[in-house]
Amino acid sequence: MPTTPLRNAAYRLRLAIPVGIPRLERYPDMTVKGGPLHFQKSYVHLLRKHHVLGSAALLRSGLNRTVILSSSRRPEHIVTEQSLFRVASITKMATSLCALIAVDQGKLTLDDPIMDIFRFLPECPSIPELRGITLRHLLSHTSGLRDPESLESALNENLPFPRILPGCAVTEPGKAFRYSNLGFGLVGSLLEAVYGEPVSEVFSRLLFRPLSMRATLSAAGLSPSEIVPITRVYRYHPGKDLIMTPLGSRPVHAPDPLRHYGYTAGAMYLDLPSLERLMDCVRLKGTPLLREALGSEMIRKQAEYGSISPTLSYGLGLLRISDPALSDSVILGHQGFAYGCADGAFWEENTGRMILFLNGGASEARRGRLGLCNFDLLRWALRKEFPQWSRSGK
Repeated sequence: MPTTPLRNAAYRLRLAIPVGIPRLERYPDMTVKGGPLHFQKSYVHLLRKHHVLGSAALLRSGLNRTVILSSSRRPEHIVTEQSLFRVASITKMATSLCALIAVDQGKLTLDDPIMDIFRFLPECPSIPELRGITLRHLLSHTSGLRDPESLESALNENLPFPRILPGCAVTEPGKAFRYSNLGFGLVGSLLEAVYGEPVSEVFSRLLFRPLSMRATLSAAGLSPSEIVPITRVYRYHPGKDLIMTPLGSRPVHAPDPLRHYGYTAGAMYLDLPSLERLMDCVRLKGTPLLREALGSEMIRKQAEYGSISPTLSYGLGLLRISDPALSDSVILGHQGFAYGCADGAFWEENTGRMILFLNGGASEARRGRLGLCNFDLLRWALRKEFPQWSRSGK
C-alpha cells in the first residue's frame, strides 16, 4: 500500500510509463445495464489509465441506476453483477454500523473505556496501551494506536492481541487522527465479547440478513469461482492472484475475542447489489437498523486527516471528502486498498447521487490519502456523466 511519498511517486510513474505491468485491452469486455453512458469513452480511458483489472461499478441518481461491468482477459478477471469482491477497508462502514447497533441495544457505549469490557475476558491482563480508549476513538481513528509491522503475521499465526499491543500507543486517545486497522480490528473483539458469538455471525445477524446482503466476513464457505481475484498491478507477478487471504479462508466456528481482531478492518466479501444496500442504510443514518441519532454520529465529522489530506475528514467508519474539484457538496463513503485493489463506495450528501466501484486490481497511486483512481472516477461521474443525465432527462 503506497503510504509514503516515495511509494506513491513510484505508482504515479507507472501510470505514465506502463512498463512491466498488466494493461487493460484497448476495447475491454464491457456491459452497461440500465441505460447508456454519455461519456463511455472517458470511462474506458479511466479504466485503462489506472490499469483496472475487472470491475463492477454503479452510478445512481434518483430513480436512475446504471451498472457497468468490465472484464479483463490478461490476466483473466471475469466480472458479473453477482461476483464477490473482497472490499478491504469498505468493511469499516459495516463495522461501524454493527457497533452502533450494539450501542443501540445497550451492549456497548460510545464513550466508556473499552477496558471495562476487555477486563472480563479470560486470560486478558491489564493492558496499559488501551487505557482511556473508547469505542468512539476506535471508530474515528483517534485511539492513538498505530499498526505494528507484525500485524498481518500475528493474524496469520493466530496470536492474541495483547501480545502485539506493546509499543502501539503513540499518542493519547482523542488527541490526533491516526488511521489504525488494529483499532478497527479490536471492535470485532468487543462485539464477540458482548454477544458471545463469532464476529462473522454477529455481522450476519445484525446487518447482512436484515439488509438481504450477500456478504460474509469469512470466505471459508465460498467457492473460489465466485470471487474476483485481486492482482497487484505493480509490482506485477503473473499467476500471483489473491482469491482468499489466509485469514479469510479460516473458518470461524466459535467466539475468540482475543484472536478475532482481523476481520472487522477489511475482511468483508460482498457483491455490488449488497454494497448498494449497505450504502443506502448508511446514507439514511442507519435506517431501519438503529436510531437516527446514532446514525447521525456516524456521518458527523469526528476527526481531521490533517495536512497530508486537507480535503479529508472522518466520521465513525466513514470518510468525508470536501473538495470543490469534485463537488460543491460533501462526499461520504469509504475506499478499500489491500493486496492491489482500489475500491470505492461514495455518495454525494446533498443529492444522494451514488458511485460504487469494485475491482480486481488497479494502480494504488493516491492524491494525498484519496486513491487517484477514486478521485478520477468521482470527478468523471459528478462533473461529467451525472450532469448529462440531468440535461437529457434521464
